[in-house]
Amino acid sequence: MQPFSTPDAAADPAAASTSGGACGAGFGIRFAPKAVQVQRRADGSILLRSPIELSGCGNNIVDYLERWASTHPERVFLAQRAGGSGWQTLAYADAWQQVQAVAQALLDAGLTAQTPIAILSGASLDHAVLTLAGMLVGIPVAPISPNYSLLPAARPRLEEIVELLQPGLVFVEDAVRFAAVRSLPQLSQARWWCAQAGESAMPTLSGLQGVRPGPAVQAARAAVRPDTVAKILFTSGSTGSPKGVLNTQGMLCAAVQAAGMVISSDQVPVILDWLPWHHTVGGNATLHGVLRDGGALYIDDGRPTPTEMARTIENIRQVRPTSMLSVPSAIQMLADVMEQDDELRLAFFSRLRRMSYAGASLPQEVWGRIQALAVRTLGTQIAFGAGYGTTETGPGISATHWPSQGSGEIGLPMPGLTIKLVAVEDRYEVRVKGPNVTPGYLGRPDLTAAAFDEEQFYRVGDLVQFANPDKPEDGLRFAGRLSENFKLSNGSWVATGELRLAVIAACQPMVIDLVIAAPDRDDIRLLAWAHPAERQRAGAAAEGPITPEAYAVLAERLAGLLRVYNRGAGGSTHRIAAFRILHTPASIGAGETTDKGYVNQRGVLACRAPLVDELYRAKPGPEVVRL
Repeated sequence: MQPFSTPDAAADPAAASTSGGACGAGFGIRFAPKAVQVQRRADGSILLRSPIELSGCGNNIVDYLERWASTHPERVFLAQRAGGSGWQTLAYADAWQQVQAVAQALLDAGLTAQTPIAILSGASLDHAVLTLAGMLVGIPVAPISPNYSLLPAARPRLEEIVELLQPGLVFVEDAVRFAAVRSLPQLSQARWWCAQAGESAMPTLSGLQGVRPGPAVQAARAAVRPDTVAKILFTSGSTGSPKGVLNTQGMLCAAVQAAGMVISSDQVPVILDWLPWHHTVGGNATLHGVLRDGGALYIDDGRPTPTEMARTIENIRQVRPTSMLSVPSAIQMLADVMEQDDELRLAFFSRLRRMSYAGASLPQEVWGRIQALAVRTLGTQIAFGAGYGTTETGPGISATHWPSQGSGEIGLPMPGLTIKLVAVEDRYEVRVKGPNVTPGYLGRPDLTAAAFDEEQFYRVGDLVQFANPDKPEDGLRFAGRLSENFKLSNGSWVATGELRLAVIAACQPMVIDLVIAAPDRDDIRLLAWAHPAERQRAGAAAEGPITPEAYAVLAERLAGLLRVYNRGAGGSTHRIAAFRILHTPASIGAGETTDKGYVNQRGVLACRAPLVDELYRAKPGPEVVRL
């Protein structure tokens, strides 16, 4: 076993550096140096650690709220659309007062660490107040995807979750809209609170804000420790039934502190974000990051879909964020509009100096278009970043604390965390250990035991490669999910994640996402979604059924791109033999995709099995294109 070594020994791990080159120059963004400690072990595994020592972690995320309420009471903490073109805002001092009042009301209602709060509706001011109130006094909060309540096809997932959770309190934004699930046996016995009661006699959160916090709040707050469960976040179920991930205060405080130690800025952050709070990126990384930095979070009521992206664009015009995190498909659609709309371009870059992407790799073509727009507006590129993490890590595992070039980069370990790389052919399985790793899953000791190896490293289930094997400090690249890889009928392994990224990059700007279809087949074939702008260019609507005439145009364009790709693709594990373009988007209710836009490869293949079978027929229908 070799001791840890730091390839970039000259770098001072405690120092922060301004971004180099043109990216972000002069904009006050500070990145930690590109450095990593490497230990190569006799069993072939590799341990990676940040040379930056994790320090300064708090005991309760809500302590940040009290700090900013004291030092900047009038500063906006949260904002949501108030109807029309206005925004309803919540200042730090008001938020702190409301959180304490609601915390007292929770204790008065008899709620404890054994009676968690289930939040069925999406991000809102009330959602935030109730979440912070519960966490302040040690009552776990479980935000649950609204789609599980509102989409009949997804209702079984809600039933699975609440059977496991057994909540003592249920909160919904609109009592009427969520009335259909109130009769579920696991929910009917709980207390219900709401923001808008309608004709219901249900208590409203606004009606509790006059409650005077007493000694019980301070006593319960003092009892909160790093191992106190703050949130229970349910996985999307892309690899099985949803699991309740225990998020402790120690996890969340370590994750948010580590993020702030590798990337910081002189700007007070103003964030516009649509990512749901029942996922770790929106509910932990974004919300807690804003809280740590005393910034403002504007809740975006748009989404990265052809019909809802217009709402995001209108919000960008008004909010003018300082940084932005989204999925690659949203960044691609944003580039489409900014290339034609100078007013939007100027508004977008008026304060924005850094963009981050998550959920998938950013195609190089999209990265280049955004940078061209930045240079046209600012005279320099902006800093791009990518993060990598899971619900089980609160979410941080690694980050590119330098101006990223896209192409699947996921960066270097966060301070305090150890990444263990276990060789799997020409790549590595990722396992992690550190203060931001979950203690396990709610009510499932069997799943908890299976999730950790013999050294108590959490098995992430993903594969990575070194961006540059000779320079570990250049970071890691995502190389797919271990569970999604498969063999062709000839026994050859197909690295699904890596192949998918390569094909998406080769098919820009035609393809917005795709699914690899091939387990135990003779060759590789695709199900693909065409970009909304390309659909419209071909004469089809941005979403929905595609006419035969428009389909023929799209298929011809995509076939041309795939033939070019195939010429340099090599053997059977990379070459594409045929494809078809999908008419309808991936369904959340059917488990084909998550609220954050991650396409579940196995879910799509299962739900669209007849289309997959037709892809491989000797005489397929007219929508299947052979290459």
